Amino acid sequence: MSQICVARIVVKRVARLRRESDSNSFNMIIAFGGWPDAKRVATYAAEYLIDKLRAEKIGEIDSTRFYDFAVERPLVEIERGLIKSYELPQNELYMWKSKSETQDLAILIGAEPHINWSEYVDSIFHLLDFKKAHRLCLLGGLVDRIPHTVEPLISGVAPTQELMEEMKLHDIEPTEYTGPSGIHSFILRESEKRGVTAFSLWGHAPEYIENADSRTAHQLLCKTTSMLRIQVDLEDLHSEADLLKKQLDGAMRRDQTFSQLVHSIEVEYNATRRKPGYIA
Repeated sequence: MSQICVARIVVKRVARLRRESDSNSFNMIIAFGGWPDAKRVATYAAEYLIDKLRAEKIGEIDSTRFYDFAVERPLVEIERGLIKSYELPQNELYMWKSKSETQDLAILIGAEPHINWSEYVDSIFHLLDFKKAHRLCLLGGLVDRIPHTVEPLISGVAPTQELMEEMKLHDIEPTEYTGPSGIHSFILRESEKRGVTAFSLWGHAPEYIENADSRTAHQLLCKTTSMLRIQVDLEDLHSEADLLKKQLDGAMRRDQTFSQLVHSIEVEYNATRRKPGYIA
């Protein structure tokens, strides 16, 4: 097997899905945990799509070639001295088959790789026939000085001005950033070389939210499904988002210090409304 074939694939399922979709193009969504997934905005959104669409797992990428286990340790469960489980970072590929004339949808969810990015991207393109790829959307999340009392901010990055103008029509704000880059920018560059239309969307999460930010994840999915023209029921996630806002509003009423913090961020946010920065 050549080095490009580093992906472990459920071969029969992939072959069957390829035969069934000979005439269909597909969109793809990628969400990485870790650095580009503040408050789990990206992976929470991707997991919701997988669950709601009942997407079928068709393959995974071998983790051993792309991670420094001194940086991200495998997880182990030990009970009374016996190892019950040992988990490496996961990179799982799912496929949803459209029953209409719209594109199928592939979803890759995993941990951002530490090393061998070029080989990793080759693995992604090897998993599916990207001659049929319509659009590739990378999801990201970052912590920002934004209050939960305003509509969640979604910013975007694209390799072409034409695509950026389209994103603006969906109220996705362009970013300005100079600094260290994550794998998102690398994938965008590689996609452009291979003739695949790709862009990344970033949800800006309030810094004081402790767990998964369902509000920003919901807004991120609203923009993503709009850009990819995917029909999916987001009502359950919308309910989670409403519940989170009610909890935060309640915390403001009970805790004056927290209320003052949120109000100070509101004043700063409304006064500056700077161009959104991101971690690329």
